[in-house]
Amino acid sequence: MATSNNTVVVSRIQNRRGLKQDLPQPLRAGELGLATDSRQVFIGGDQLDSTLNKVLIFENTDNARQIVDSIADNQIISFTVPHRRFNTSLNGLDGIAKSFTYTGSSDVSITNSSRDVFRNTVGAGNVVSIESGAAFDADDLTVVKNGTTLKGNNTASIGNLTTEDYIFTSGTSLGNDHTITFKTTPLSSDDIGITYYSNSAVVRALDGASSSDANIKPSYSGLTNFYDRDSIPTFLQIPQDLIVVNATTGTGYLGLQHKHTAVIATSSADITTLGFSNLLVSRTSEKVTNASYTASGGDITVAYTNADQNYTTNANNFNHVYVTGGSDSDVDGVAKITGANSTHFTFTVSGTPATSGTLEHTRIMNFDISGAPSSGNVTTSLNTVSGIVNNTGNISITSGSNVEIITPAWHSLQLLPQFDPATGTQVSSSKVFFTHRSAQSSTPLDFTLHEDGTTLSRLNLTAKSYTKDDSVKAKLEVFLYDAMIDPALNLFESVDTNQEYTSNSTVKATIGSYSLNTNTEGTEITFNSNEEARNFSTLVNKLYFEYSIYNTPGSGGLGSLSVNSRGLTNIKNNIQLQTAEGAASGLPDVAYDTTETASVPATSNTNIKTFDITAYDTFVIDYSIDFRNGANLYRKVGLLQLSSYDYGSGNPADVVIQDYGTDKAVGTVTGNVQFTANVSSSVLTLTAISSVNQSCSMKYLVRKWNAPST
Repeated sequence: MATSNNTVVVSRIQNRRGLKQDLPQPLRAGELGLATDSRQVFIGGDQLDSTLNKVLIFENTDNARQIVDSIADNQIISFTVPHRRFNTSLNGLDGIAKSFTYTGSSDVSITNSSRDVFRNTVGAGNVVSIESGAAFDADDLTVVKNGTTLKGNNTASIGNLTTEDYIFTSGTSLGNDHTITFKTTPLSSDDIGITYYSNSAVVRALDGASSSDANIKPSYSGLTNFYDRDSIPTFLQIPQDLIVVNATTGTGYLGLQHKHTAVIATSSADITTLGFSNLLVSRTSEKVTNASYTASGGDITVAYTNADQNYTTNANNFNHVYVTGGSDSDVDGVAKITGANSTHFTFTVSGTPATSGTLEHTRIMNFDISGAPSSGNVTTSLNTVSGIVNNTGNISITSGSNVEIITPAWHSLQLLPQFDPATGTQVSSSKVFFTHRSAQSSTPLDFTLHEDGTTLSRLNLTAKSYTKDDSVKAKLEVFLYDAMIDPALNLFESVDTNQEYTSNSTVKATIGSYSLNTNTEGTEITFNSNEEARNFSTLVNKLYFEYSIYNTPGSGGLGSLSVNSRGLTNIKNNIQLQTAEGAASGLPDVAYDTTETASVPATSNTNIKTFDITAYDTFVIDYSIDFRNGANLYRKVGLLQLSSYDYGSGNPADVVIQDYGTDKAVGTVTGNVQFTANVSSSVLTLTAISSVNQSCSMKYLVRKWNAPST
């Protein structure tokens, strides 16, 4: 007879696993984490090492730092909210005091950036929660101690606290006392952050108190929430997981997707009338000024070298012109091209303009959407029309027996349906937006929509010039500025972004600049707390994976940036384990799927990388340089050896450099790439000197150590 002693118990231990962008920042000490998409394995380091938890390292994804810098410049808006931090003895952390008192106007420069708890322009009686409309209490605060959120109580005495950690009281004016008393005496080594608002308050400023209440603050209508005030459609609203407040430091981030930074035109209403003809679009960057013309009646001839490479009479192409700023207004407007050759193009206008003069002209791309069905799902129908989404705008030029295809840059446009970002469902089958494709979002380009018959009016799109001011980011910058200076609101203490999209000079002068604390070698970013580092890393990885998932490399979208699944940053305390998948360590044949990368512009000098020689002074760099276009090629492969030194006696530091390389140029490519290096202020700079007549890409691996034996 079987007994319990004969029972075999099988148990399974499974470690944390999931997508790379969801990897905890940081993992707990000794905790394993498997990134199922990148096939990397990590283990959490010592949680007590707070320094490592505040530092992000760049992943070995191609162009990781450049992409992070681009996201930080264009897609991150940083802000601060009312906040007080206690993390030094200067704040009164002496291991004895339990209670701390300050005012709403107290300076917090000792522990944070130079600012007050509340902005000094907040009006009398307005130090109140925008969510409750009453004086702040424990329910309105987020109090963090050494990274752990504490529980508060509004009514109990300190001796009666049970599960709660503190009590809090405050007044409603800047000069009133704010007092926090802890159940357990804080240590002098503790780090305590008191933040008056969380994500919900920022969401309220953007979205209002409720679906039926557009106000930000109870009984106050001076500033309506962002989405209502600027008529932001549902599909352009910011997902709430891209809105974060760092309770430890009182800072926060708004992460913007590419649709938020794009110059964009949106349907003002559902499309109810069908029967389209042509969608006419021009781009401001292609404007040609001070062009000469002659006229014979209404027939206009414009002198333009190689006009046949820019204009055509063919349908679904650059077969229209937009004329402005002419010496005779009778020439201004939109006209169809009637002819184009190597010296000029022609079009016809009504009226009788002057026989000669000057004008400005911009070519117009013609999207023929007359083939859209006259009934059914409008946006689906539009997407079935040949060329509406990926129209390359090819111009065929016959030269003798040869036909040359000119491919302009207008392949980056899309006319697409609107989707709800929360549910992923289509907002309406009869509402569209028009913009550049996502590959252009980092450098948004102006464009103009022109009316051709009734097409625009039927699409409910407005005929006008669209600029950065029409982007969500530009409108958000203006809103945040208005909220920041409003004396009745106390939410935003400061707002920072690197690349302002608004043209409003007052806003641009007031919004601060957001910069990353990146080390000299460009390998690490240091933040003021783990929470800041964690939230920033989460945002940039989410924004990165957003386009790496939905765009295919080489398709013309952001996927063409050669993204891979390793993401951009990781907390330094997450230690990657060496595996055959991750590094091929110890194998006789070592493969490197990813390297550091750099661009080498044609016929110019460019800095490739900088090194902090106070950490390491000797470097060995394996590299390859490449340009390819059909039968034309430049290729170089080599090894660089560099070692910096300082021989004292007032002599400046210098560097020895040796380049072992070989190269080859094929076809029309000429020149070569050489390297030089110099040392200044303990920074070694490696520079590429290119005489190649084409822009090249460089990939490289770095090994480094210190030459002295001591």
